[in-house]
Amino acid sequence: MKAKFKIATGVLALALAPHVVAAETKLSYSSWFPGNSTLHTKSLTPFFDRVTADTDGEITFQVFTDGTVSGGRNTLQTIRDGVADMGLLATSYHPGELRTSAWLSEGSILVRDALVGAGAYNEMIFQNCPACLDEMEEQGIMPIAYHATPPYKLMCNKPVESADDMAGLRVRSLGSWASWVNAAGGTAVNMTVPEAYEGLERGQLDCVAGNTAWLIQMSLYDVVSDVSDMNIGTFAGGIPINMNMRSWRDLTADQQTAFFKEGALAAVDVALEFAAEDDEALAGAGTHDLAVIEPAGDLTAAFDAFAETESQRMLDLAYQRGIENAEELLTTYKALLLKWEGIVDELGGDRDAMAARIYSDAMPKLD
Repeated sequence: MKAKFKIATGVLALALAPHVVAAETKLSYSSWFPGNSTLHTKSLTPFFDRVTADTDGEITFQVFTDGTVSGGRNTLQTIRDGVADMGLLATSYHPGELRTSAWLSEGSILVRDALVGAGAYNEMIFQNCPACLDEMEEQGIMPIAYHATPPYKLMCNKPVESADDMAGLRVRSLGSWASWVNAAGGTAVNMTVPEAYEGLERGQLDCVAGNTAWLIQMSLYDVVSDVSDMNIGTFAGGIPINMNMRSWRDLTADQQTAFFKEGALAAVDVALEFAAEDDEALAGAGTHDLAVIEPAGDLTAAFDAFAETESQRMLDLAYQRGIENAEELLTTYKALLLKWEGIVDELGGDRDAMAARIYSDAMPKLD
């Protein structure tokens, strides 16, 4: 099947004629995050409520959390096959199916913070990466909004302070973090976020590279004793809002527009609410016997030296994966990161202003 997406006059033109739907459509959503996590309570649930309000009650949602329908690695298949209409996806779990967008997510070390990542990644995918959209359509899925998280840190069951402390560490890490861990003398372990708790508990892991909000969301307080207080990059490439293509085609143009507008706000909410919970998790370190370790100069210097090689590493990886026009794509993405650093600095993290800018600059508009 030829792709039904095309980039035209700066917007995404969808060659999918929306249908007229019945008075009410109930969409199912599959998530492998806990239902009481900030992702749901502060971002997704408000998003669902806003879409229902915007569509005068015509669109409602049935949400399944905690991996009851599918886990992190098989949610793509769950949506593609119509088992669920929507679901929580992460590009990094699907480097084969979502080859180009997963490769762009490899550039975590290049991303300053979550708001910058949310703006730049959405604009990159929807306005500058036809291959990314083609790959999503091949899976029968319509992307609606991508998110980024606050900077990752190392959460461990032993102190990690110096460069020497990295030797032999088994670290749950993906993408650029996995490359850094291996280069630093550790061993990267490929696990989903929910699997990391069990990995630490069973002694299969020494550390997790992730958001300190996971200390609360995924109960990592129970299995972590130390946090290295060093920012190691921001994950951009979560797809919390997407839809089975057949379900998407059944929506009216106005309903589709509501998804994009509210999706832009949801992307901002993920960034802001995760950042707030990151701070909350670190503030509660003392009550959980958690040590927050200031990294030594040799550890930060070693990380900074690795970061300087990131662009070349990404290009080498693109060659290995057969990604076309990689240098042009990476140049564009880095320019967008600089653009959105300026926007975030200008807007000062204002929620509504950021959402409006992501919608105007990044989100698809229906022809």
